[in-house]
Amino acid sequence: MKIFVTGGCGFIGSNFIRYILKKYPDYEVVNLDALTYAGNRGNLRDIEADQRYQFIHGRIEDTKTVSDALKGTDMVVNFAAESHVDRSIIDTQPFLMTNIVGLQALIDSVRRAGIRKFIHLSTDEVYGSLETDDGCFTEETPLAPNSPYSASKAAGDLLIRACIKTYGFPAVIVRPSNNYGPFQYPEKLIPLMVTNLMDKRPVPVYGKGENIRDWLFVEDTCTAIDTIMHRGRPGEVYNVGG
Repeated sequence: MKIFVTGGCGFIGSNFIRYILKKYPDYEVVNLDALTYAGNRGNLRDIEADQRYQFIHGRIEDTKTVSDALKGTDMVVNFAAESHVDRSIIDTQPFLMTNIVGLQALIDSVRRAGIRKFIHLSTDEVYGSLETDDGCFTEETPLAPNSPYSASKAAGDLLIRACIKTYGFPAVIVRPSNNYGPFQYPEKLIPLMVTNLMDKRPVPVYGKGENIRDWLFVEDTCTAIDTIMHRGRPGEVYNVGG
């Protein structure tokens, strides 16, 4: 099987590529990444020489590059996204361009290529917040994003839903909770707290410090995506929690 991965030099994407190549000796991976601030080819330095792996420097909205890279591909897994809440509050534009406009360009390229399954990595933040006695989100929970980042991801999910309903687009949406693990960019909460404590600096506290977050080790997320790749049904949404 040949898998086309977007955003594979980022945190979850790089862990996923390493997971797939280790588990499936006969699989090939093509990795397209724009190498923005959170994308680092060094995350995959140990597999650069693997004949089953190919890296392409490019953006998902570059239809020529994407279309060429999709040749011979069986499946697409889309990790490409702007994903930091605080950055989205300071400057929303990059989030709209990648998470909505870029996503639509990628969908169009995948549709033209006739790929049999498209797996899109979204986020549980599209659901908004829960009160402590509200239970948990389900795949049927209405979307109620609370930040420009989560709004852009919710918009992307709705674009995919529209393509599923309109064109029969074979997409699956995956909404994991907060991830942590190796190769995570240090601005994220857990590595930020760890590095601040190591440097004897204050740790960030949001609101009254009473918020509860669900955390998921990145390899568990990779296992879930792997399961959805092989057993998930096109048109479905799958939440992945810790």
